[in-house]
Parts: sequence; C-alpha cells; structure tokens
Amino acid sequence: MKNAPSFLFLMLMFGAMTMMRAVDQQSPSDLATATRIDLEGNPLLTPPNPIVPRSGDTPAITVFSKPNLIIQRTTSKPSKGTILIFPGGGYHVLSVTREGTAAADRLNEDGYDTAVLEYSINTPDARAKALADATRSVKLLQEKGASLGLNTASLGLMGFSAGAHLATRVLHEMGATTPFVQIILIYPAYLDEKESPSVEIAPPQGIHTKVFVAIGAKDRPEWVSSASAYADASKANGQQTEYHLLLDTGHGFGMELGQSGAAGTLPNLVEVFLKKE
Repeated sequence: MKNAPSFLFLMLMFGAMTMMRAVDQQSPSDLATATRIDLEGNPLLTPPNPIVPRSGDTPAITVFSKPNLIIQRTTSKPSKGTILIFPGGGYHVLSVTREGTAAADRLNEDGYDTAVLEYSINTPDARAKALADATRSVKLLQEKGASLGLNTASLGLMGFSAGAHLATRVLHEMGATTPFVQIILIYPAYLDEKESPSVEIAPPQGIHTKVFVAIGAKDRPEWVSSASAYADASKANGQQTEYHLLLDTGHGFGMELGQSGAAGTLPNLVEVFLKKE
C-alpha cells in the first residue's frame, strides 16, 4: 500500500488533464450553441463579470474579472454579417445591457449576428488593456466565426461612448488588414483627446469602411464637435459617411426601443444605414 498515495496522485493528474483537453478541444457543435466565450474561444457557463444595480442609473458591470464575448445569433438566415459591440462606461464601468445586449437584440432583428465584448475597465491602464481585449476579440471572431455559427465574412464595429472611442482605436489599429464593413459610433467620447499611439480624426487613408456617427445635441460640447469632425474627415477621406445630431438629447440613451424624442429614432437610423450598399 506504500504506492497508494502516488497512484491516487496520478489518477487525479490524469483526470485534470482530461478535463483540460475537454475544454481545449471543444467540438464545433459546442461552440455553435455557446452564448458566452472567453477570448481563448472556450465556452463559459457563467458570466465572469456580474451586472449590479446602480442608484439612479442602469445596471452595469462595476467589478471586472475577465474579458469575454456575449454571442447573440440572428434567426434570419442567411445572416448579413457580424457586428462586434463595445459598450460604454468611461472605462470605469460597462453598461452591458443598455449599450450591449439591447443593441444586439436590435441588430439581430435586422438580420445580423452580434458579439458584445466585456473589456477591461477600472485600472490605470484600462484603455490599453481594453484595446488589447478588443483586437484579440476581432482575431478570435475571424478564426472561429464559422465554428461559433456566425457570419464573420462581413465584420463591423459598433460602440457607445467610451466603447465608440475604443471602436475608432480598433479601426486604426487593424483597419489596414481587416476589412471592417462598417463602424457605428453612438455618442462617441474622447475623440477630442490624444492617445498614444495617436488616433487621428477619421479612418486612415486607404481604409474603406462605411461610417455612422450619432450624438445628442445636449452632449458635452467637446464631444459633439469632435464627433462632427470625425464624420467630416471621414467624408473627406472618401468614406460613405452619415452624421446625425439628435436634437434635445443628451448622453447615454442607448439603442432601446420605446424611447421618446430624437433618441427614439436611433434604431431606425441605424437600420437604414446598414441597408445601404
């Protein structure tokens, strides 16, 4: 019986290795039904970042653990493509319902598959980490889109507030090698600030991406002016561009149905934009 502990240890190690292989070698059918994956492409059974109530505001992620993608597939076949969504929250929180899954619901109805990225927040280097998460998510969708049951032959970007800022950074980082069909910026923040590396206003020359920008007229003046400047420079660069200034509207209204005033027109504006060739 001297060898019993060693035998037990070997059995435990074998079991652990078997479980690891099971995770690493997900079958296509597993991925095709997964509703949440980490950035290594493994299905997640539970959300790693809890959504919590906030006084006077919509629920959001405030404590971050792990970047991951929420996968929502359209029931329309064939899918028109996949749009990667970046929620906002000032790089401090993530408004993943109003500016994530609610927008995904609308895009699913319009015939698009979606992936909502929960990216790194609330650290001194949050912007750099968020960009790294975002570029990894694009590469993951390119590599495993078919296994996930997504049409990633056509890939677009959508972002809200800080997420729109992140979308512009992804376009500048990857646009020369990744043919993003469209970039949809909803009340983009921080376009007036300089990044390292610098994000110049408008998509770089030589990138052909349809550009949609919408912002409330009562948003921060510097964000309104920089959103307008981004649209103007995009148009000057030869991009097919739409700019919408929504009157009597502030910041953070999302893309939910049933809103009154100009904010309520946003889902239809996006739908019409996506239908344009």
